[in-house]
Amino acid sequence: MCLEEKEMHVRFSGGGWLVPLGFATTVSMWAVAYVGRLPVIMAPSWLVGLGMLLVVAMWGWRTGTWIEGALVAGAKVGLMAALLNMLILGSFLSSSEQPGLVPSALWWIPGSLVVTALIAAAAAHVGGFGAKREPPVWAGLLSKVALGATFLLVVAGGLVTSNESGLAVVDWPNSYGYNMFLYPIETWLFGPFDLLVEHGHRLLGSLAGMIAIVLVAVTFKCETRKSVRWLAVAILLLVIAQGVLGGVRVLLDARSMAKIHGCLGPAFFATVVGYCVVTSRWWIRTGEQVRSGILRRNATSTLTTIALLMLIVSFGQLVIGALLRHIAVDASPVQYKILILMHIAIAVVIAFGTFWQWIFSRKSCFQTTGIPVAILVLDRSREAGGKK
Repeated sequence: MCLEEKEMHVRFSGGGWLVPLGFATTVSMWAVAYVGRLPVIMAPSWLVGLGMLLVVAMWGWRTGTWIEGALVAGAKVGLMAALLNMLILGSFLSSSEQPGLVPSALWWIPGSLVVTALIAAAAAHVGGFGAKREPPVWAGLLSKVALGATFLLVVAGGLVTSNESGLAVVDWPNSYGYNMFLYPIETWLFGPFDLLVEHGHRLLGSLAGMIAIVLVAVTFKCETRKSVRWLAVAILLLVIAQGVLGGVRVLLDARSMAKIHGCLGPAFFATVVGYCVVTSRWWIRTGEQVRSGILRRNATSTLTTIALLMLIVSFGQLVIGALLRHIAVDASPVQYKILILMHIAIAVVIAFGTFWQWIFSRKSCFQTTGIPVAILVLDRSREAGGKK
């Protein structure tokens, strides 16, 4: 059975805040940098850099409102974020114009570590004034960070497909002969847009993979539910599979691999969403209501059936969408028309099914603030008898 919220907090307390806050800072910085370089925005470099530093200050301040010893805690979070940012800053270590390490590496590495740590420490010191706020469950925060990183990764993957940038980098796992993390930054960040979205997609995938590894470790430390542990393992396996599929798609230039890659991406995102749901306070409290008889078990079973049907139909919609996005150039107009009609028809089914699911959730006393929930109380009826 699941741990109570306070038990989970105790088992991941102490220095357990460092990893979630460090990854949260890093993901937020990468989001600012990636969005800032999109053509619709194309912010100047100094503005992107300023935005990233403001993100560091924001998370540093938040650290100070939660953690005792705010100054030191903020410095640790900033240092953690700077170390994770080496996945990008490694690009400053090499140049397309000269072999070996560039001289600027001697000050870029220590400079980034010191500046990020100082900004986070100063902001945490400011946030440390006044009464401390109740911190979140750190394992829960890490799951939300994983969700944010996955969402950014899926968006980047969509941009790769929309701009037909999948072969902007023609080798894998290297990037034009360079180690992926040492590919000169002036070549991809300030180069052609297709190179930015493809190489950026690879780096975001690496970051999501790192978070998935940490998430598995935290889950096995904090969770007693075997189903949740296996869900964390599934997240790690899915992100690895996505990386391999993306690489094979590049090496073989196989349209079929692109279709599978396109279907598995949203499925990976949905799995992370599911993990966030089953580790949330809402889920834990709902389980208590089921066990105490406040919620009807038969209604829970109905909702489970509806949720599973909606899951199957939604994934079918993903498959149709992938077939449309990667349709063969020699496909007949009739094939294209059939796929379009199926896509529209399934969208209508999903709309009605979601409304139906919401109606049943209201009737079964689930307080979801009027928002349809995609995954509802899977196997909760079987857990009603509960084993701790």
